[in-house]
Amino acid sequence: MGIFLYIKRKEDMKAKFNIIYVPDTINGKKNIEKKSVCRLGMLDEKSKIFTTTSGELAFCYFDLDKNNYRTAKNKWTINLQV
Repeated sequence: MGIFLYIKRKEDMKAKFNIIYVPDTINGKKNIEKKSVCRLGMLDEKSKIFTTTSGELAFCYFDLDKNNYRTAKNKWTINLQV
């Protein structure tokens, strides 16, 4: 949850970062080989960290590569763009 500690003011909400994680699906196909993806993301007012109904830790963020929201689950690595 460290990325949210970085955000101190509303002006900081557009913080950009790189995120690497292993998604369940890639391009609509099941990720059987457990390949990781790297995306350029941005924090906004809809970004959040939460626990799914199945007990997984999840991070919802705006994906600048796909121009839509994505959710990374369980393990992810974030590098802030400062």
